[in-house]
Amino acid sequence: MTQGRIRIDGKFLWYDIWKGVSTERLRDNDIDEFLLDDLHKAKLTTDDIKTYTWIVNTESEGHSANDIENFRKLLLTYGLPSTNFGAIFTAYEDTEKLCYPAVCLTDKMIYNTRWYRHLQNQNVDWANLSMNATFTVLMRRASIMRCQLAKRLLQKFEPYHMIMTLGTTPGIDANQYKDAIHPYSYPIIVDHKEVNEEQHNPKHQLFYNAPIQLVVESSDQNDIGVWRNIFITEKSYKAFAWHQFPLWYAVPGLVRELRNVGFDLFDDIINHSYDNEQNPWTRMIAVVQEMQNLVRKGCKDLRQEHWQRLESNARLVDQIHTNARIEHQKQTNRLINELQLIH
Repeated sequence: MTQGRIRIDGKFLWYDIWKGVSTERLRDNDIDEFLLDDLHKAKLTTDDIKTYTWIVNTESEGHSANDIENFRKLLLTYGLPSTNFGAIFTAYEDTEKLCYPAVCLTDKMIYNTRWYRHLQNQNVDWANLSMNATFTVLMRRASIMRCQLAKRLLQKFEPYHMIMTLGTTPGIDANQYKDAIHPYSYPIIVDHKEVNEEQHNPKHQLFYNAPIQLVVESSDQNDIGVWRNIFITEKSYKAFAWHQFPLWYAVPGLVRELRNVGFDLFDDIINHSYDNEQNPWTRMIAVVQEMQNLVRKGCKDLRQEHWQRLESNARLVDQIHTNARIEHQKQTNRLINELQLIH
């Protein structure tokens, strides 16, 4: 049975908290109306809450344990036993410290929008692509911090260096970020008719024609309503699949986790020490400075010199894409079994 955010499977009630519930409302404990509306749609009452084991599913979003804690406490006020609660996270979370069973499917976003299937259908000749620019940086969803990053890049690099987008999400008011990026124009749309409509699954090769990608991940410490935990999305996998040297603007520790997965981050070429910087403004400056250092090294030549390493990263993306679903199901089954054993 599927009704809104609620899915019922026997004694388990799966709650898709990622569907249309803002993180601001979750963090502010302003969520009663969501729960009551979802119960109504599922033909349940508040008395029914305690009859199920609830599994909060964050699906393809970066919720942390802190983000869902107010929701968990709300369920307890309606009589849900504390043992009848579990969670599935996509972001990195230390589940050993939680008071309830949980799993982290941290590579789940590799399947977002089926971008990899679309890429495979393009049959790109990666080794012989023209390198028309130096780096790619894609920021479809605009924010104050992303505008500040774009502004710093525009101050440090000539336009021919960059394949940059900012604020290309359709239907967003273009006026709200103009002051943040002044004197530069907003939105930033590269010269291609399809970019404004869709950059999740581009039908063109424009974004691939640069040896470096600055990945602007979905997690951020300052912007309102975004994720605070380490949250690896398809954006990071794209840089590897597109055979590019990677840099990141994200929360501290994200680069470390990708290194732990097994990706070659070219530490002999790129200084990723910015990943340890806790201050987001200082980290932004450090990332832009490292981009300048990398550009000076001549990455078009480095691309040829280190081609086999770039190929190896692309193969690892393919391996993860092939195997992750099976591992996700195993972890989900372990969570279900653990909750069943508690009872």
